[in-house]
Amino acid sequence: MRGVIFRCLVLAALLVLAPPATAQGPAAEVVERLHDTLLEVMKQADALGFEGRRKRLAPVLADSYDMALVTRVTTGRHWRRADPAQQATMIDALTRLSVATYASRFDGYSGESFRVLSTQPAPRKTVLVNSEIVKSDGDTVRLNYRMREGDAGWRIVDVYFRGIYSELATRRSDYAAVLKRGGFDALLAAIENKIAKLRAGG
Repeated sequence: MRGVIFRCLVLAALLVLAPPATAQGPAAEVVERLHDTLLEVMKQADALGFEGRRKRLAPVLADSYDMALVTRVTTGRHWRRADPAQQATMIDALTRLSVATYASRFDGYSGESFRVLSTQPAPRKTVLVNSEIVKSDGDTVRLNYRMREGDAGWRIVDVYFRGIYSELATRRSDYAAVLKRGGFDALLAAIENKIAKLRAGG
């Protein structure tokens, strides 16, 4: 009897000491690499400054997001009216805006951590990688990534803040009026202005 109890206690101790399980799979791995880079940038935020954070984030964001698809969806019917050169210019502008936005948002560290919770199937051959930001006080904020597999592997196509607020839908709504008023040129000007403001606020 004592031997059984001892083995149970040992097993319980091992379970407590074991590292937490992480969601497996290539889609989750993309998110985990992004999170690892964000933590590095946050911890070195002051030393890096805005430009340093931007340069550190640019390559991992390029490997994490399908910016061509994001751009196509957010610009809607205006995408089809644009020529290839305009489309390429818009992809570049929105990519730089995304990098600048991340560099501006993740500008300090207060003991936060990231945790990938699970991966589940989603509509239109996508998956949802559910994760959360864990604050130093233990409070959590849901951050779910919708991902699609393409020729380059799994890439993020949308992010749901607090699990419900779609970044893609917000962008499309914000850009609709600008596109209606002045087309791609007006949106490009607005994006460049936003990037300049983010850089100035560093």
